[in-house]
Amino acid sequence: MKKTLIILSALLFCGNTFAQSISYYGIYSPRKIETPGHEYYASQTSGRVYTFSVIFASIIYLLDPIIMYENNKINLGINKEFSVGFGNFGEHRISFDYAYIFRKDNSQHVRAGYKYDLLLSDLKPSNSLQASSAFTFGLSYFTDFTRSGASPEAGFGYSIRNHKFLIYPNLKFRYTYIFEKGKTNAFDFSFGVMIGIANPFIDKKIRVRDR
Repeated sequence: MKKTLIILSALLFCGNTFAQSISYYGIYSPRKIETPGHEYYASQTSGRVYTFSVIFASIIYLLDPIIMYENNKINLGINKEFSVGFGNFGEHRISFDYAYIFRKDNSQHVRAGYKYDLLLSDLKPSNSLQASSAFTFGLSYFTDFTRSGASPEAGFGYSIRNHKFLIYPNLKFRYTYIFEKGKTNAFDFSFGVMIGIANPFIDKKIRVRDR
């Protein structure tokens, strides 16, 4: 447990240091302004803000934290999810999930299943990024290569998507039911950013018609 806490603390420290570096070097650049009898420096927002923000978020949430409760023990780990969506706004998703739990046995968890994002905003067809709060409900097949089971889940987040890409900062709670008799079921809680493909199948229905 001490080793796990040290690893997570190091990740958070590195992320904070990286964020400060971006703020200093990438987002704001000093610009000298001269007026008659006066000269001063002002911060200028560069055109690279969006790019650095996306890179920063990707690095920080490349490995999402997960907390698992099983056999009366709490274990920490890292988790990552990728999905491919369908439906008008990709609100239906086929999801693939991998988690690594910091323990000796049954440390690698793989899940594949279906998820539905209940979008709370009335989105319109657009090629631009649109945002909406969303509740997520899903059911996945689970295996750790020695056991198998089913994982119903519920989550909440802030969906950012267009006709192709989906960026979904969210938190989720899962219950894993193990099929084998005598094996212990588990609960887990995780948070982070899911990045996926929003809607590769019915591109025409989400695009705004050309005038």
